[in-house]
Amino acid sequence: MTRERALREKQSYDEGGVFEASARLHARFEHVFTGTNSRAAEEQFSRLITEAAKGTRVLSYGGVRGNLLMPAVVAGGPRRFVVVDISRTEVEAVKHEWGPAADYSVMDAHSLAVQPESFDLVVGRSIVHHLDYEAAIREIHRVLAPGGVAVFVEPLRDNPLLKLGRLLTPWARTKDELPLSADQIRFADHLFGRSRHLFFNLVSVPAGMASSSLFASPDNALMRLADRVDRAVAQTAVRYWMRSVVLVWKKAERGRSVE
Repeated sequence: MTRERALREKQSYDEGGVFEASARLHARFEHVFTGTNSRAAEEQFSRLITEAAKGTRVLSYGGVRGNLLMPAVVAGGPRRFVVVDISRTEVEAVKHEWGPAADYSVMDAHSLAVQPESFDLVVGRSIVHHLDYEAAIREIHRVLAPGGVAVFVEPLRDNPLLKLGRLLTPWARTKDELPLSADQIRFADHLFGRSRHLFFNLVSVPAGMASSSLFASPDNALMRLADRVDRAVAQTAVRYWMRSVVLVWKKAERGRSVE
């Protein structure tokens, strides 16, 4: 089942339709993704990666085309940088853009052809929710060295209004995509041992949809107000209703495993 799922994802991205549909949705509601709260989360995501990549062995877990992950890793000056993805089209596109900045391989993320504890930092963007979640998390844990860090940004699924939005836009995602639940995040928190996460975009979603029609720039009073509300909500139990989360896990040192 896991292998079949990986092959379906590969076909979706090789054919390119998912990228095009997602790009149309982002263009229609641009301020959801470029508003104050989203920008703050992106800056934190990039900063975490750049700092953790300094002089370390880094694995990009899944495609990195067209987002801030590659420049964030490269800016950190990693000792080794490997990019893997199930889609050869994706791998070739990233390789064409970044050349010698990394090594590139076509691999199934559920079963990586690398030795245990091979990396100090594993990073990914909107990838884990495409996969068999527990298999993927265990594989990330396997290849991460003790004391190593995993940094991911992923969508969340517990908000009923966001669930409705996804139901109304099935063409913007693949068949197997399933945003993460609170229980899934807690499973990984326990496996790795240490965690700290940044939740973002609740009020900023409807505000961004309205702002995209009302204002030319996402830097406006409406989006700044939504940011202030979302920063407060992110400190409460309601945070799992937010649109997305920057996940930061640290693998327990040897002899301190919580498994």
